[in-house]
Amino acid sequence: MKTSFYTLLIILLIGQTQFSCAQASNSGDNKEEVIDNAVFTDLDGTELTVSDFEGKIVLVDVWETWCAPCIASMPTLHDLAENYSADFMVVALSPNIMDSPEQVEEFVDNHDYNFTYVYGRQFAADMEVQSIPHKIFIGPDGKYLTTIVGSHGPEEDYIKIKDIIEANRLQ
Repeated sequence: MKTSFYTLLIILLIGQTQFSCAQASNSGDNKEEVIDNAVFTDLDGTELTVSDFEGKIVLVDVWETWCAPCIASMPTLHDLAENYSADFMVVALSPNIMDSPEQVEEFVDNHDYNFTYVYGRQFAADMEVQSIPHKIFIGPDGKYLTTIVGSHGPEEDYIKIKDIIEANRLQ
């Protein structure tokens, strides 16, 4: 049991170090500029930009398959995307720090969430993501709204995100 705990601890520390090293190169960029210039790659290799999502509030959910709180929040995000489909969407961004594309694709194949899945290591680094889950909200006009780091459980997360959607959706 101790060996498994120490192995997991080492893996998590390596992942945190990789996140920190990746984000150190561009930590001076402001969020607006990063979002304006963001390019994501979907699982098929197609490039997407924030302007592709214009008109909706976009939650860029930075996650990886090994992150239990990330995975636990996905049903809540799915419900919000269903309940506010005219105003809100989830872009599930894997920075591929510890996950391979094959692991991400296997996860997607085994879960029926209504998300747009993308890769975006540079975006995560430029937005100074240092831990996950990390939720970055972009308004319908393509401008940065806010960030939520961590999770507070399904009900609290639902309420917080619902409040962000309702305060920022187009009327």
